[in-house]
Amino acid sequence: MLVPLGLSAQAAGVETLVTHAAIVDFEFDWGRDGLYCPTCNQGAGNARLAWTDGKLNLWVANVDDATGAFVPANGRGVKVDTNTALVTTYGNGPEWAFSALGSQLVYTKYLPDQPPSDATAGIGVATMVNGQWTHEMLDDSLQRISPIATLDLTDAAAKIQYQDPAKSATFWRLMSDGAEEHPIAVQGYSAGARRWVPGTGKAILTGKAPSGYNQIFLFDTTTGDTQQLTDENGNVSGAMMWQAPEYSNEYVFFGVLNGKMLVVYRQLPDANGQLSWQVIQRNSLPADFPYVWSPEYFVHNGRSYIFFQMNKTSVAANMSKPSQIGMVGILPDNNTLVNLTPDTATSRVRMDPEYYITAQGPFIYYNRYQLATTDTGPVPDGVWRVDTQLGPPVISSSLSH
Repeated sequence: MLVPLGLSAQAAGVETLVTHAAIVDFEFDWGRDGLYCPTCNQGAGNARLAWTDGKLNLWVANVDDATGAFVPANGRGVKVDTNTALVTTYGNGPEWAFSALGSQLVYTKYLPDQPPSDATAGIGVATMVNGQWTHEMLDDSLQRISPIATLDLTDAAAKIQYQDPAKSATFWRLMSDGAEEHPIAVQGYSAGARRWVPGTGKAILTGKAPSGYNQIFLFDTTTGDTQQLTDENGNVSGAMMWQAPEYSNEYVFFGVLNGKMLVVYRQLPDANGQLSWQVIQRNSLPADFPYVWSPEYFVHNGRSYIFFQMNKTSVAANMSKPSQIGMVGILPDNNTLVNLTPDTATSRVRMDPEYYITAQGPFIYYNRYQLATTDTGPVPDGVWRVDTQLGPPVISSSLSH
């Protein structure tokens, strides 16, 4: 295993079982950033996860900041809502929304007492009121699905972007009743990842460029302007943009080129002295696991890290082939790819990685499955995690207010 500078080889690659429960597409509250606040959100804290079970119930459970354990282990802490969509229906489950209102949840919700369908699906919002969860379906949100929200605690209210059930159009609005719906006008939008850019109100997503290739675009919800960011000789998708502390908090972003190469971009002067988005790093995956899926980033102790699922196949839903979890930094001294799960003796599918920065340091959590065969489907192996070996936060992770 290649171990980049800043990572310890000690205990690297040891997978830890978090729970045997099949908790799929779990999403963490803002405590995941290493800023543990037990008194936030009306005393409910910010160390939490949300998910939807097979009976369409939406649950919130806690995360133990000291150990990284789920509390309770089966994830069924508080039932927040019912009749909510599974991740397998539209490709996404519940998501957290952050603003001055605290942590809320946004998700696809079906009308009560009606069969789940595209016609009965709309945007659900759950909010804590006097320490208790309340829920509603936003007005004028029928036949709208898969919302994702802004995560800026200083905003007066969160924004959401979402799609129609056919995933042929994308929209945004404020996350409140009566808010006006606006199209996100990126031509040829594909169903690839779409994200908010923290602190900007801008969306970064994949669209069709004049070249015919899918490229990365930036859409400004304030002005309605669209900017093409990449011009690669191939298809680019799966982008996320953030402020990188190692580059003086300048914005950087990554994308995945042709499904196999992770590419990092930064604004630098071109030959005419004008700032343009330029490649600062390219990472190809190991030959045995060449395909990138579910890339995300986190920032820890002043450095950025990108983690992702490494697949043997280009088909994300292929559960008959094993996969592993990779990670890479974005500086010359830590940009060598590290395989966090190098154990070849345990052949498993590892899917949908998520990070949580505990008091011990950043853990990567994921669902693990025994491989599907010609006779059986994939067998859930529970939720697992692996320690990134980056160490505890340098500054205390505890907040109180």
